[in-house]
Amino acid sequence: MHFKRLTLLFTVIMTTLVFVNCTKSSHDQHPCLYTKNEDRNDILSKIENHHWAGEAWENLKQEIDPYVDMHSADPEWIVSRLAMYWKEGEHYTQCYIKNQNWDYGEGNAPVPTLRLPGMRTWNNYVNVPLKDRIPFNESGDMLGIDRSSGDNTPVLVPYKESGHMITKNNREILELAEKSSFAYWLTKDEKYARFSADIFWAWLLGTYYMQPPLDPQESTNGPGGYQPGGIMGFYDYEQIHDYLQINAAVTYDFLYDYLQANPHEHLSTLNKSVIDVAGVVFKRFIDLGLIRGGKQGNWNVNGFKNIVPSMLVLESNDFYDDKKGKEYYIPYYIEITTDYHEALPDFIKNFNAKTGLWPEAPGYASGMISAVLDIGIPLYNSGINTISNPLLQKAAMGNLGWLDARGNLVVFGDMRGGPISMSVFERLLAYYTNEGLEDNAKKMATVIRKAIKSGQYSREDADWAGLCLYKALPESDDELPFQRSAYSEHHRHLIMRNGNSEEHGLMFTLYGGKKGGHLTENGLSMQFYGQGYSLAPDASAYESYWSKDARYHRSISGSNTILPGYEVGEITIEAMDPMVDTAGFYNLTETSPTCSFADVTAAEKRRLVAMVRTSETSGYYVDIFRSDQPDNDYLQHIVGNTAIIKDTEGKTMKMQKVNSIGKEYAKGYAFFKNPEKTNVTGDFYATWTTTAVTPAFHVDMWMMGQSNREVFLVDAPPTTLRSDLTPGAVNQSPQKTTAMILRQSDNNAQKHPFVAVYESYNQGEKSIQHISKVSDSDHFVCIAVESGSSKQTILNAIDNEVYQANDGVAFQGTFAITSENKDAMEYLYLGKGKLLKAGDYQIKAVGDDAVSAELRLVDGKYYYSSDKPVFIQLSNEEAKQFPAGYDVCIN
Repeated sequence: MHFKRLTLLFTVIMTTLVFVNCTKSSHDQHPCLYTKNEDRNDILSKIENHHWAGEAWENLKQEIDPYVDMHSADPEWIVSRLAMYWKEGEHYTQCYIKNQNWDYGEGNAPVPTLRLPGMRTWNNYVNVPLKDRIPFNESGDMLGIDRSSGDNTPVLVPYKESGHMITKNNREILELAEKSSFAYWLTKDEKYARFSADIFWAWLLGTYYMQPPLDPQESTNGPGGYQPGGIMGFYDYEQIHDYLQINAAVTYDFLYDYLQANPHEHLSTLNKSVIDVAGVVFKRFIDLGLIRGGKQGNWNVNGFKNIVPSMLVLESNDFYDDKKGKEYYIPYYIEITTDYHEALPDFIKNFNAKTGLWPEAPGYASGMISAVLDIGIPLYNSGINTISNPLLQKAAMGNLGWLDARGNLVVFGDMRGGPISMSVFERLLAYYTNEGLEDNAKKMATVIRKAIKSGQYSREDADWAGLCLYKALPESDDELPFQRSAYSEHHRHLIMRNGNSEEHGLMFTLYGGKKGGHLTENGLSMQFYGQGYSLAPDASAYESYWSKDARYHRSISGSNTILPGYEVGEITIEAMDPMVDTAGFYNLTETSPTCSFADVTAAEKRRLVAMVRTSETSGYYVDIFRSDQPDNDYLQHIVGNTAIIKDTEGKTMKMQKVNSIGKEYAKGYAFFKNPEKTNVTGDFYATWTTTAVTPAFHVDMWMMGQSNREVFLVDAPPTTLRSDLTPGAVNQSPQKTTAMILRQSDNNAQKHPFVAVYESYNQGEKSIQHISKVSDSDHFVCIAVESGSSKQTILNAIDNEVYQANDGVAFQGTFAITSENKDAMEYLYLGKGKLLKAGDYQIKAVGDDAVSAELRLVDGKYYYSSDKPVFIQLSNEEAKQFPAGYDVCIN
């Protein structure tokens, strides 16, 4: 016990000594956040000698120079576009909140004060271009464009209904000041300093005279002001959105000497220096940030992301009367956990030691490692190393397991998808390069090169921070390590892949519902991929959590699952091949190069999804979904402009327009419009077509027939707000998405499951020629899929019986496939089972334990893989026992 205390004490002392030495050596030295004065020549050399840096610098200048040059002639133009309390006599110093929105203001400062956002919640409007905004806007009403309507005509949005328009307006202008301050530091051209400084002075003085908002009814879970508790920040209703201080801190950091040499005239009235006033303002943000927000999850980390830059631009303790400077505040991030925030040593434990993943939805999880590094780099530049923990690298690399072939994050829970931020890997590359860790630097370079190769990332788009931080890429590969399977138990989410090319890679995800951590009640849901895109993504086109349609997008109605019944809860993996390593995120072995599957149960639901490759460029997915309910809706959202239902002869079935789909198993059903239906009991096909790309892109679904069924096609809400998530941006807001509801009534879907096969292809490149049911019973189903050069017999059971299918096929187990190629055996695949026999070939388990095994014929030679000892019988030979092994030649 004494040893542990001494160790902790030693760690704290050493950390403090390093920090004190760092702050003493850097006292009054600016910039200090992302670079130092001695780095200036290196950055200029980078711009001159590296194409990407030269392009990035020119891009920055092209953005700011028109405003900077205009400012020389009209200094009021850019400042007048700030959202402030401009009206004489109403320069409010105290705002009041009601129901988490602006209520009224009091007081009158000698200068205009910064306008508080009108609402905590979002709206559908985006600001008009900066040139079209109202100068010296006294009302706060904002000109906006409704991005969900498709109409770009500006309308006047009342202040109290303006959502985040105020904050985004001010942030856009402060970002221009930030970029221009960097340009001043780099070029020493004072036109950039004057532009940045005029914006900064308006923000600084307009904030200095404001007191934190008061919330008498505590709608933000606290009274506001300087009292602890609740979520409200100093200048936003959520402390995690108090990010104007970041832009201001950077601007202050680069303009530090200029601001002192060119003080604002109002400082003489205050009898204070810019350092005095800036200290007051930044410390308000910090003090409130430390007692507001959230102690858990992304709120905690994002809260620190906002306030750490404000901490670092402060002077040392001895400068301030209250002795609260850098040295006082920084330990609250690096070591001191309070009732309101967890410090780094505590919150870093949220990253799973096995997978490296943060316990929230992918967008938030990937954002957390990004936030930790965004905090860590300025600290590192100040001599405080918080990046050395190897769990941070594992967290960065762990998020790669959630990427599809295009480099987009999988979409589930509360998130939009889209590319993972390369800033994580650029910052780690900079860190590893500075530390001389060459192997780690090469790993980061591989990720960056892959993103560049895929068109997801360009260093030419780097911002000013990138010009400061990015290092030359060391020699490395440009392809990421490839894993067939990934599974996060916490997220109840698994991924399976076959190939990783955008054109021909196969991938599916299968997952259950979970509350908390921005995970949602999506049921037992599935997505599958083609052309590098998710072809059935969870819907995520809601504007915000407060939007009316959020209850559709964030619920089971926006997922691909079966209703009613299971929506959230534990899942059990009944079988999975390739299986992930028990100590990690990925698989270490694989049974088959062409076959993989997962069989998952959740409450009364059981879903098996399989992926079968038939050539280097073709393959398909099998979905066998059981539900122990008398009535079930099989709900599927597929991307496309059009959808049709066809019979097995290829004839389009007539759909009847109806007023209603009848039963509504979830509140989100209210968002389904314009239903059409037809009754069907036999096998049928559905085809979704995307004409927004050339050649046209198709997704075919074959569904095995069952009794008492109706098929509905409905207009569902848009799939996404992003333009890069679907082929040709199809089903992007405000476009509708055509969804299918296959309703099975008075026919238990555990005994009579939904059995589907999905294939995607470009026009004229369809591979599957015929699909048919071979046989089925209450616990068993067998279908056949014929392609141009092969035929697979696919078998699934949920009991331990031995089943006989036609053509001499016998099976005992969970899942199996037999494949014939040109009238000869190609492979037998036993996903999990005890027996698979096809003609003269057989795989049989040794003992009572099920095996995952495959027998494959390649160029006249037989190979097998098995996770346990197995009997194998070849044509016209006796069965022989073989040990566990992978890709072993046996003749």
